[in-house]
Amino acid sequence: MKTILIVGGSGFIGTNLSEYFCERGIKVINFSRSPSHVHHENLIDICGDCKNTTILNEIFENYKIDIVLHSLTSFTAMDEVGSSQEVLATNLSAFIDLIGIMKNHGVKKLVYISSGGSIYGMADAPIKETHIISPVSFYGWMKESCEHYLEFASRLDSEFNFLILRPANVYGKYQKIERIIGVALRNAIIGKSMDIYGDVTTCKDYIHIDDFCEIVEKLMQSQKWNEIYNVGSGVGTSIEDILKYAQIIANNKIEINYHERKSGDVPYNILDIGKLKETINKSNFVSVESGMHDMYKYVLSITNRESY
Repeated sequence: MKTILIVGGSGFIGTNLSEYFCERGIKVINFSRSPSHVHHENLIDICGDCKNTTILNEIFENYKIDIVLHSLTSFTAMDEVGSSQEVLATNLSAFIDLIGIMKNHGVKKLVYISSGGSIYGMADAPIKETHIISPVSFYGWMKESCEHYLEFASRLDSEFNFLILRPANVYGKYQKIERIIGVALRNAIIGKSMDIYGDVTTCKDYIHIDDFCEIVEKLMQSQKWNEIYNVGSGVGTSIEDILKYAQIIANNKIEINYHERKSGDVPYNILDIGKLKETINKSNFVSVESGMHDMYKYVLSITNRESY
């Protein structure tokens, strides 16, 4: 049985990946501050701070790790950064230490979840992996820095392999209800007005978590390492469409309050996924409308619990 160490395995993407791999007979070790929401015989929770190199070393000493999957990020593109020292320590310095520990224990494969939504910056057409890197947020710059370090580490050690995945806006179960799709569904359910920063023509690429997990597995199986992949649907969906779907699904109207666009956000972000499709031969993706129908059940359960 293969063993995957997921750093940040209790977050939205990490939780779904943990569940996905466990159900396919792969042992998953979740290393994060809190235990995973997933309960499975193939899952081992190890709680701790990612900056704690002692715990990390113990994990590699006690388990035969085949692949490390890094999905940890302590902030988002929309967050204001207070102390850069703590942010850098958690998101960059700890990442560099992790790679050093991997090498010391002979673990040579790392999958890094970067960001297709913030690393490229401004664009007006579907974005290829070769597009200039020009983030407009500190979050995007942090992702860029980690990507560069991976390439540097591989240059120093030719046996060290990586996959850099640049996802679009991933949505689905286990996600905190603070992103546009979750908030739109929740507000439609409870009849609350919606705050929109910018305007409803903002158009971005959204990918359902089920598609995302499948893609991660297939890319890992492809054995085409030291590559960068956009991971999205390749289809743009406007905020106007998301609000329309939410109102239809919940059978309720949403009032809209408009505000100035937030710093660090971009009004257009659609990924060119031609390289991804060619590598894993995937052409079918969950549509946003269908994905929102699926996520509605999850948001409804969260909303009902919050009302008690």
